[in-house]
Amino acid sequence: MIAKYTILVFLMTLLLGCEDSEGDAGDAMLQPSAQGARILGMDVKNIPSVSYSTAYDQAMALGVREVSVSLDWSLLEPSVGSYDNSLPAIIDTFYPMQVGNLTLVLRPLDTPGPSLPTELAGLAYDNPTMIEAFENFLTNLHAQLSTLNASGKLRWIHVGNEIDSYLGTDATKWAQWQRFFQAAKAKIESLWGSQVEVSSIIQFAALNEANKLALYLNLLPTLDHAVLTYYPLSFDFTMRPVSSVATDFALMVNKIPGKTILLQECGYPSSSVNNSSETLQADFISAVFETWDSHIDRIRLIDFTWQYDVSATTVDQWVLDYGMSGNPYEIAFREYLGTLGLANYDGTEKEAMQRLRNELQTRQWVK
Repeated sequence: MIAKYTILVFLMTLLLGCEDSEGDAGDAMLQPSAQGARILGMDVKNIPSVSYSTAYDQAMALGVREVSVSLDWSLLEPSVGSYDNSLPAIIDTFYPMQVGNLTLVLRPLDTPGPSLPTELAGLAYDNPTMIEAFENFLTNLHAQLSTLNASGKLRWIHVGNEIDSYLGTDATKWAQWQRFFQAAKAKIESLWGSQVEVSSIIQFAALNEANKLALYLNLLPTLDHAVLTYYPLSFDFTMRPVSSVATDFALMVNKIPGKTILLQECGYPSSSVNNSSETLQADFISAVFETWDSHIDRIRLIDFTWQYDVSATTVDQWVLDYGMSGNPYEIAFREYLGTLGLANYDGTEKEAMQRLRNELQTRQWVK
């Protein structure tokens, strides 16, 4: 449901900134598990008072070791063969020198729908012209990231974000996407080698829809991991109780056989409009860690959405992108997007940020 922060603003600000196993959840709560092989991620955000490079360092100081950057195909290749390499150049400058590892979320398909060069609009994903163009896009992208590639910091590439939103229960579309994904994965492996793990991202809600789940399970064997976004949302953008976390995580590990699970987005807003509060958001952080302790063998990475709240202007744009203007739930949608941060847009912290520190300290998380 959530698009990552507008990548052009995000990375151009970055450039300026560079200058300056199942078990009982109750038992887990009493005896928190050590970090082990788990990886903490965070959607790092810059705000007017904090540059991206400073925000990144703040996240690393907490114990974060993974961040992601989302790239729309249509943004980097507006028309076939016409590449805009300015953003990959910034990525290649900044991330190889940093502490954490990087996930690239490539979005030929995103929650609102396809993101394609203009000439490809309307083509099926398994059309040979579409596949060839994306393979060429990947070849160009790889060539722009020579420093990052050599650093070993690029660990994950996800092709498609919340793909179930567009594919729905259409078996033909899922089959077309699977052929597209398999070709993309083969190309990524030929370029980056086995050090980069490749998957597609779905929404947690797809696990509760029998038809979608069956279609996803057909795709699953081709993925290196099962990668999900997780927000305990009701249809009206109010939040389900924090107690839902334990049941939801159990559902994940039971419905997804044989694959390690990555939560590429995980969040809970703090607005009362969404039936939440700062305290409930903080309780969500605790519930995630307590439940993660019970599934430490299946859930490898959780990336919290997000570090700081985003601006009202950004929310306005997302309302348009998702076609929510005038929707009966527009206000709740706005509050949901606008209060997911663990800290406020003015730089002050919410309760959730300190709760995160407490949970990490309890588990002796590596800093």
